[in-house]
This record gives sequence, structure tokens and C-alpha cells, in this order.
Amino acid sequence: MQDRATRWNWIVIALLAFGCGVGSTDSPVNPADTSEFPTLPAVTPVAAELPSVVAHVNSHSITREELERAVRSAEIQAGQALPTQFRDQVYRSVLDRLISFHLLVQEAEALDISVTESTIEAALETIRSSFPTTDAFETQLESWNTTIEILRDETRRDLLAEATLEAQAFAGIEVTPEAVRGFYDQHTEQFAEKGGIRARHILIGVSLDAQESERLDARDRAEAIRKELSDGGDFAELARKHSEDAKSAANGGDLGLVAEGETLPQFDAALSALDPGEVSEVVETTFGFHIIQMVERVEDRVVAFAEASTQIHGFLLQQEYQMRVSSFIDELKSRSNIEILI
Repeated sequence: MQDRATRWNWIVIALLAFGCGVGSTDSPVNPADTSEFPTLPAVTPVAAELPSVVAHVNSHSITREELERAVRSAEIQAGQALPTQFRDQVYRSVLDRLISFHLLVQEAEALDISVTESTIEAALETIRSSFPTTDAFETQLESWNTTIEILRDETRRDLLAEATLEAQAFAGIEVTPEAVRGFYDQHTEQFAEKGGIRARHILIGVSLDAQESERLDARDRAEAIRKELSDGGDFAELARKHSEDAKSAANGGDLGLVAEGETLPQFDAALSALDPGEVSEVVETTFGFHIIQMVERVEDRVVAFAEASTQIHGFLLQQEYQMRVSSFIDELKSRSNIEILI
């Protein structure tokens, strides 16, 4: 899992790579909530009060409003407000990607690349359809401090930037079967998978400060569910119905692959004592009362080449994409007049 800082690093790396429209709702990451942040590289501080124009990119002036709108888009994608301690790094990273974005749009114009109105409308419809109602979409536009006309123009430029990359950076990319095989042979250790126990559980939660009567009531509920299982009840169905571990309950109590020592001692001991398909008695931990099912034991293994080849191909393709984009943007910057004013 990734922490907040990792999420923000990915957001600002991905932002504007294929467009900077405020309507983008995809998030390149699935972060865990943690309060620890790694140290980020120091950058020149960004003034609290930005000038009306923050940069010039050839004939285009990037305004304060455009930069702040792009930062808001990053916040929306990240699902949280910009952490204060990251402000300088994020503003400068977003500005750099805005500059790259406008260089791509300008290159599209120089190469006479265009997009059709129907393509623009289809992209806008994709954005609209992500909202439950038209009113919800219009409310979101207001919160973005934008209009449908601005969104349409940004969508058009997004598509122009993407088309430029497709034509100039991505054309002709090929990853050969030999390259895929060579990567696997050179990095076999990366395809080693630790084994463990595939498990499911049903949790009846009890807070740490619960009264004894509440604790006993929770145990009684767990025991009743355990009896239903003994009488032939379906574990997954009962987990979805009764388990108070919301994350696993939706998947029939599935905890995935659990390594030895990864869970609380009481849980770990009960799970390790089970045979495949067997269900434990009620087990108490600091979270409450569990009923545990051991699904299967999985041995350590090395993923076979045939199984890993598609993933490797995608990785090498993405790596080549990133190298070409970086090289192409550097080339555009080298022959452009760029002035940063913050």
C-alpha cells in the first residue's frame, strides 16, 4: 500500500502527462492513510500570493488561475486537500507539467494536428456520465470555479496533447519477445512469491472500552453464527450478512493470503491450527470475536515466465513510453522560450 506522500508524488507525476483538464477523475494510485511522510527534495519556495502570470511558454502565459485550477484538479484526484508541507513541491511540479502540457499543445498546432468536435463531445460525455445527475455535474463545475465552455476548451487541449504524444513519442514503440524473456531471466528474484494461508473470517467487533455486558453480547452473537456454520450455513453468505469488518465482509470475509505472524497472536494461532476448509471456534482478539476459516495453504513459488510475460511486456512498454515522453518534452523545452515568474 502507498502512503499519502507516495500518492501525491504519483499525482504530480501523472498530472498533465496526457492532459490537465479539471474533469479528470482517475486516480493513478490506492493509498493507505498514514501520518508519516518521507523527506521530499527541497525547492525554491512559492510565494503565498502568486502573481497574475506565473510563467510564459513561448506565446502562452500561464496565469495564476490556471495553475491554481490544476492544483485543485490534483487535490480532487488525490481525494484530499494539498498538505501544507508539500505546497512548494506540488506547485512547482504542477507548473512544470503545465509547461510541458502547453508545449505539447503548441506542437500540435505547429504540426497541424487536430481533434474533431465529436471526439471532444465524447470525452465531455465521459466526464458528465461520472456524475449521477446533470445537477451534480453543474454543481461540481461551480466548485471547480469553471464553466462548461472552459472545460470543453481544456478537453480539446488535453486531446491535442495526447494526439501529439501518440504521433511524435509513441509511434513505432515495440517490445520484442526477446526483451520480455531477457527481463525475466535477469530479474527472476522479482517474481518470487511468498506463500501463506488463504483465509476468511467473520468479525463481531467490540470496542476496547466496551462494558462487560456488551462484550458478552458480542460473544453470544458470534457463537450463534458459529452454530449456523456448524448446521451447514455458507461462510461467505454469513460473512456478508454479519461481519463487521466492512472491507472483507463485502468479499465474503476473504482476507487474501495471510503470512505467518502477520495477524494478532490469537488469530494467528487459531488459523495455523486449522486444516483446509476447517472453521475455528470463536476467537477473541482486541478487535472483538472472530470466526476463521482456513481456505488453503499456499507454498512459496516463483511465477512462471508464461504467467509473468504479459505483466513484463506492459512494464517494458510503459518504461519506454516514459523515456520517450521525457526525451520529447526535453527537446521541446530546448527549442522554446520559457520564463518562470515564481
